[in-house]
Amino acid sequence: MINLVVKYLLGELTPDEKNLFLFSVTEKNTLRNELTEFDHLHGILSLSPHKDDSLKAQISLLNFLNEIDNKKDNK
Repeated sequence: MINLVVKYLLGELTPDEKNLFLFSVTEKNTLRNELTEFDHLHGILSLSPHKDDSLKAQISLLNFLNEIDNKKDNK
């Protein structure tokens, strides 16, 4: 689900995917909370004067969060 949140924030979803995603957000509190957290993080990172560092930080954080998500799924 993290990948969908990131793609939404980066504007990489198709119109149909975006509509489905936004419907899911209205139905699921967990997804809504994830979207809010990533939106805040994305906003903070966009303020960074070093765009290359910001992108590296985003990728690193997403990899870390994906690892956590995968570990939760395996339990």
